[in-house]
Amino acid sequence: MFEIGPDSVAQVTKLDWVSHFMTHVDAPAHFIKGGPTVDSLCLDRWSGDAIVVEVVGDVIELDHIPEACEGLCVLFKTRNWELWLSQTFQENYVYISEKAAQALVSRGAKLVGVDYLSVDKFGSTDFPSHYALLGNGVTILEGIDLRNIEPGEYELVAFPLKIVDCDGSPVRAALRKR
Repeated sequence: MFEIGPDSVAQVTKLDWVSHFMTHVDAPAHFIKGGPTVDSLCLDRWSGDAIVVEVVGDVIELDHIPEACEGLCVLFKTRNWELWLSQTFQENYVYISEKAAQALVSRGAKLVGVDYLSVDKFGSTDFPSHYALLGNGVTILEGIDLRNIEPGEYELVAFPLKIVDCDGSPVRAALRKR
């Protein structure tokens, strides 16, 4: 970082990171060869009417998926917020089952969000939820902080940085009660 002083008239911070950290979005290109990248998708893919669904348990299952989610951003609030209290990556996070991911696709969700760093189970080698969602054009928001958010209807804005040909991007996500 350059700080204001005799050698610099302005403070300038240097960033050096991957596109998938903290609160971030996954574009289809993250898992789908030739899929759309963050800069090629319309901003409405990352914003709109949202529903926050609270899930108790270790897996987001088919019975947690709202029947009516056509065109919605579906965000899952779980116990994962507690994992953020640790300074190290936690492997026992709540994830989305393959059947639940397929139901989100068939019921028309446009974006799916979780409150930790992946929609798939830790250690997965086939990434069924990523493939089910991204392979059908459903964008993903990972790492969203929902600990102080009540289940219900909201408006979501989670715009990615316009990084050319990038498969993901950090975001500043915001919810407004409807």
